[in-house]
Amino acid sequence: MYALLTLPLISALIGYITNVVAIRLLFWPKQPVNLGLFTLQGVLPKRQADIAANVGQLVEEQLLSLDEVIDQVNTPEVRERLVAAVSEVMRTKLDSMLPRIIPGKVIQLIGDTLEKVVRQEAGQIISQAVESVREYLTSEIQIKQIVEDKINQFDLDQLEEMVRGVASTELRSIEILGGVLGFIIGLVQMVIMILFY
Repeated sequence: MYALLTLPLISALIGYITNVVAIRLLFWPKQPVNLGLFTLQGVLPKRQADIAANVGQLVEEQLLSLDEVIDQVNTPEVRERLVAAVSEVMRTKLDSMLPRIIPGKVIQLIGDTLEKVVRQEAGQIISQAVESVREYLTSEIQIKQIVEDKINQFDLDQLEEMVRGVASTELRSIEILGGVLGFIIGLVQMVIMILFY
């Protein structure tokens, strides 16, 4: 009878240990270990390049495209800040470049006129500059490649730490769930043995 009662406990222990081992095999061993018939290596170390490529593609296609970034920057508020900054720099340069013999009212008039021209033309200039930057960046910068390179450069310990930092609670829950499921399976086995033996 005691053997039957220990069945759920043994099953719970086996389920828990199995899940602990399975989670450890996500990260370890970091280097391939030849076991004769097969080679053992953790999923993350073995598939780091594939994971990096898939995450890079996901980021570029689903999460963050350069067009979206540029559109977020190309807003009326940003354009107004650019115009204000250009106007400020222009006035400062004008004050420092014009000789002191020119009356202040004339300098003010020149500054106001130039600022008016800048404000009138700024929208078109900024739009052209943004489109030019958009063309350059989309042809030269590949977010997918940047993300992929970044993930591939991660040290495996860093990568493991990052994954565990994000999913430690869930990983622990999976380990515990293995024990719970093992216990339930052990109870079912015990009931079957009692009923049929």
